[in-house]
Amino acid sequence: MTGTNPQLSFKTLAAVAILATAMIPLSASPCLHAKSAGPATSAAISEKVSDMLAQGLKDLSSERYAQRQHATKIIQTALGLQLQSIINAGGPEQATRLIKLLNFNINLDRWTMAVIKLPQQQRMAMFNWGVKPEVLPLVGAAFARRASIRASCTAGLAAIPGRNSEWILDRLLRDRRRVVYLSTMAALWSRKPSEKMVQIVFHRSVGNMTMYSGATTRQVVRFNGQNIYIMHFVNYWQQAQDGQYAAQLLQHWHPHHLKSMLVNYTEKMARQSGADDILQNPSMLQGRNFIELFSQYKPLLAAPYLLNLICRPQANQINFVFNGQSVHWDNRTIPLYLLVLLSGHKPQHYHLFKSALYGGSWLFNTQVQEETTIKAMLKFWKQRGVIPTPATQPGAAKPAVGPPIPGPFPRVGIPIAIPAAGTMHVLIKRMAVKTPSPAGK
Repeated sequence: MTGTNPQLSFKTLAAVAILATAMIPLSASPCLHAKSAGPATSAAISEKVSDMLAQGLKDLSSERYAQRQHATKIIQTALGLQLQSIINAGGPEQATRLIKLLNFNINLDRWTMAVIKLPQQQRMAMFNWGVKPEVLPLVGAAFARRASIRASCTAGLAAIPGRNSEWILDRLLRDRRRVVYLSTMAALWSRKPSEKMVQIVFHRSVGNMTMYSGATTRQVVRFNGQNIYIMHFVNYWQQAQDGQYAAQLLQHWHPHHLKSMLVNYTEKMARQSGADDILQNPSMLQGRNFIELFSQYKPLLAAPYLLNLICRPQANQINFVFNGQSVHWDNRTIPLYLLVLLSGHKPQHYHLFKSALYGGSWLFNTQVQEETTIKAMLKFWKQRGVIPTPATQPGAAKPAVGPPIPGPFPRVGIPIAIPAAGTMHVLIKRMAVKTPSPAGK
């Protein structure tokens, strides 16, 4: 705050000073006496407040602790006086209007508390932008307590280009209330997204490996020797349903780095030994979204990780008859389907068929068909130098033995270039794909 210009507008000074108001209780402020005041008195108070804020903010940068402490009290008093001036404004609708104004001020407090944590240059740019008359109402609404108010500002913010509006829109995309993040996604339909926005929407679409992770939070209140457990449930099933809209938005945006994100996500599933990933259950809504996005982009660099998934022990096996047709599904079925897509061939050539079950999932008739397809896919990709990756279990110091690979095909050959975990910086070379014969022939 060194060298603060006394000529700065009161709105800018007040925004920067809001943090100081939280440091000392308001009741400690001197010179606060509610009286009726006329226009002249209110004008005098406003002028006095501006002078006090300018001096207080200047003294906050003093090298002397006592002076900085005194400056905090001055700023606190100034804001109290400004509040007194507002309360004494009078008028037939005074109470209603003042409540709205005070709620708006609380919203600005939240905005300021968030902005004050930013780096200095970004912080001041945000303050200078946010206090503009055409922007300030949107900023206040974005940090309102009521979700419906936060949702109401999304279209206005989306229409304002730049990093400042982007920063607030990122927060609204991460909001836990459905009306807020859905309204934000709708408002961003016609806006070019930032990488951060794509990441947030991608997470909305495919989740964080499992559906129910963090579904509830628990608080404990100790009452008269008894523990009272308070559960705050978040309906993640509804939020998972909203993933289809996030997937639609990603497809509409068509960001260039989404292919890399799909590869990295597949890698995480391959490196999580024994995890209940989103492809292990046909009813997982995030899994459907992932399949939809994967089918559109077909990232070849995901093949080694999908091979790892089909080499895992069988789990979640489903066998029954539906409409007179036998059905088989397990944790390897969808990775197999995606591998067939990457190979450039039709799933029907590998015994897969699309069923109305589970919202339209690709299934086998029998486990034997699936085992045959596993062998065919391992052979197909091995002939092109692609083997299951990773070859080590997470946290292992040496290569793990891992699950056996079905079929007589040894794990040999030169693998394609796979980047380090979490990075995608190699060029994808076009693969020479031969026309296959149907699986098992």
